[in-house]
Amino acid sequence: GHVIEPGSIILAKVEPDFCYFGLNQQYFHKSVMLVTYHKENEFTKGIILNRPTNLFLGDEDFLDEDGEPYLKTGGEIRTENSWRIWYGGDVRGLYSDDTEIICLHSVDTDVARNVSEVLLNGVMMTNYEGALTIINAKEAKARDFWMFAGYAGWTGGQLLDELNRESWYMVSADSEVVWNELIRQRDEENADPRDAGLKTWTTLMNIIGKGNEAKTLSESFADLTLKEWAAEQILFNSTAGNDEMQEDSSTADDVSSQLSEIISSFSSTPISLDKMVNLAVSAKSGLAGSLLRGSTAERSPFLLTEQKFHKSILLILQDDDYQTVGVMLNHPTTRTRPITLPSGETRQIPVRYGGSFGIPGVTDQPTIFLHAKTKLKELSIGEPVGRSSEDDMSKIWICTEDQAIKAIAEGHASHNAFFCVEGLSVWNKDADPIEGGILLDILEGKFELVDPSFIAEMLTTLAAQRSLSIDALERNCRLAFDAWAVAGKMENSFPQCVYDSSVTVSELSDDASRYWIEAFLLGGVVSAGGKYSAFE
Repeated sequence: GHVIEPGSIILAKVEPDFCYFGLNQQYFHKSVMLVTYHKENEFTKGIILNRPTNLFLGDEDFLDEDGEPYLKTGGEIRTENSWRIWYGGDVRGLYSDDTEIICLHSVDTDVARNVSEVLLNGVMMTNYEGALTIINAKEAKARDFWMFAGYAGWTGGQLLDELNRESWYMVSADSEVVWNELIRQRDEENADPRDAGLKTWTTLMNIIGKGNEAKTLSESFADLTLKEWAAEQILFNSTAGNDEMQEDSSTADDVSSQLSEIISSFSSTPISLDKMVNLAVSAKSGLAGSLLRGSTAERSPFLLTEQKFHKSILLILQDDDYQTVGVMLNHPTTRTRPITLPSGETRQIPVRYGGSFGIPGVTDQPTIFLHAKTKLKELSIGEPVGRSSEDDMSKIWICTEDQAIKAIAEGHASHNAFFCVEGLSVWNKDADPIEGGILLDILEGKFELVDPSFIAEMLTTLAAQRSLSIDALERNCRLAFDAWAVAGKMENSFPQCVYDSSVTVSELSDDASRYWIEAFLLGGVVSAGGKYSAFE
């Protein structure tokens, strides 16, 4: 069996028919991991060796246990050292309030051994304070240390289970191999963090005789999403066309002001937007009944996570002091809802995925029936979603299954006029009931309000979708994107491509949404072959 111990090196195995690391936790894709701590049945820690950043920190950036800068004797803040940072993992990592720093080095002196732990022959580990001790003893410089922020963690037995499932390759590598790669990462000219350490993974795959496998799995979908993860998480102070990735930290004093500032990114008309602003600020149920759609930004905010919301169409059912509740309308599932008419005839209505939440404690989750047909509204079939107002006829209405059956039986509408939705999308609110919930995501540009004048055409387009299947997949995705585009789309004469690739970021975002549908609604990825050399 596999023997796990500090100093073990493992390589992430790529599964062509498995999509997880293409859609989530991209930093694990093709990672090279060095185990730093292992206690069987308790806990295992490791650091990712092949995610160098272009971030350099000075000594003034490091704080001691009391939150104060580390000081030289005499109280003077140390400032002469410059430390290159590697992304070590997602636990206590770069963006944590409690970052753990791990330093690798090969300084073999009495001082160094006293503050270090040997992982491999010639590979030693210490912390920031230990590295300073070695430097103060004039036995090394900051350049002689590889500084990792964060680590990956496994619960007792978890890593062994993953090795037994062949999710990782165990590598028999000596310290020379480790240092050759770390030195190359450090010294490589014109190195770009968006390379994401793929060369290191390929080098070690060749060493263990898996070179052909590595070559076959190059330039895959997950390779490209890993590069986009790197562009977002470990590329700093970039001028390489990633301005949109830098967070805008400025905030306005009130929500009305913030919403007005980003009015140009909304698909709503100024008149209807003003109504929404007033409702959102002054009324608990201000957004209920509103239709939202996923961002029109070229780089989707849902490229690397929650791909279900990319170019989504979302109806807000409830918006109060505690939470915002909505349902997505653009994701048919493989299931249908059979409804039986008084004549005994049966009609099948596609069941749509509304979200991942259900009502706590309820075994049989409710099915929501919706429609936007003017005739049905005039006949009072159901009621408008949200509080009653003068524009009720332009809203989406909610009704019971019995009301839908009666309307179909009496010939007022076909079964295709009704949307059948199961599952909810929920945004909880924190202390501030206005800036929490879905409104915060709107302020951040993740969603945009849709002008009510577009609703009828958008729902008519969605109504042409069919129950999800391999055969219906392509058509359903096209119709979903067409419905989203009814309210307008961003045109870009110079589309941004993924780093060192001909694939545009917009195209990759669309593909990520499609693969989420395949993986989570259809049960497995089926369409990647032919476009990418592989899909993980």
